[in-house]
Amino acid sequence: MSDKSDKPPLKGEADGWSIVSTLLAGPILWGAVGYLVDMATDGRIWTPIGLSVGFVASFYIVYVRHVRD
Repeated sequence: MSDKSDKPPLKGEADGWSIVSTLLAGPILWGAVGYLVDMATDGRIWTPIGLSVGFVASFYIVYVRHVRD
């Protein structure tokens, strides 16, 4: 009997997970950096700036990797 878990993921499925993880990782990473800068400087502006940078960077990375060939 063959196990379905032994099959490699389909290319489209792997691309989908790659896109989703990239779009989530950018804002999480840069939002956390902005939050840490906010905590260090006692400010409130760096978290939204970090989130914005993360969104823009992650969309750009997805565009470069998957859309523009």
